[in-house]
Amino acid sequence: MNTEKEELFFQKKLQESAQLAFQKGIMVYSDFLGLAEQNLFLNNIRSFPEITYSIYGGTADAERYCICFDGTEQVPGIRRTEPLYPEAFPIACVQITPYGPKFCDGLTHRDFLGAILHLGITRSKIGDIYIKEKSAYVFCTDTIGDFLCRELVSVKHTQVHCEICVPSDVDFSPELKDISGTVASLRLDAFLALAFQTSRSSLSVYIEGGKTFINGKLSMKPGEQLKQGDLVSVRGKGRFLVSEINHKTKKGRISVVIKKYIS
Repeated sequence: MNTEKEELFFQKKLQESAQLAFQKGIMVYSDFLGLAEQNLFLNNIRSFPEITYSIYGGTADAERYCICFDGTEQVPGIRRTEPLYPEAFPIACVQITPYGPKFCDGLTHRDFLGAILHLGITRSKIGDIYIKEKSAYVFCTDTIGDFLCRELVSVKHTQVHCEICVPSDVDFSPELKDISGTVASLRLDAFLALAFQTSRSSLSVYIEGGKTFINGKLSMKPGEQLKQGDLVSVRGKGRFLVSEINHKTKKGRISVVIKKYIS
């Protein structure tokens, strides 16, 4: 979302989907939303028809997700953290595996995404990408699953083969690292400093630059107060969950535990 015009177009497109679901009493699904799009949706939810909606990205911990506007249930403003029918979401999972994995390059998330986008696929059609050993698992809209399997033959200089897989056959549980420490207050910048092991001042560019999101909503306030259960995502840095907020120490600092996403 680089311009106001793009934001208005995106919002109008979502509103039309919601209105269609509401008028026809059907389920209508969006493409994958990134953090900026999620923020726009959540900030403008009151402008949408009062119908049930749920989100899903292929796994319970997906950062990029699709929205299901459910016109079959006329229940005002309900958001489910767990979709009622996850199997109904038009999402496919494509496994990308190098030929001769023992000798292939160390391929990264950026390498796989770059190769996919080079095929002319737009970013909104691609969800999260998980790297498991030498393979990548790509969640995408089901309309491009077969195309991806057919057309993606190499990533960087590595020849690959692709096939649609069953997500339930793969363990997509995120690798989490527990970080225990103390913070002077429950301010956003204090938690960022703990999570990324750097000074508050060096992180200001991520907050003031519109790259920090709390539970999918943009936050540009270093002093915003966090609470237990908040999920914080920082574009270009990573994300973490506020797992525990405990007692104050003798020095008046607050003991906390966060779970940082490693993969």
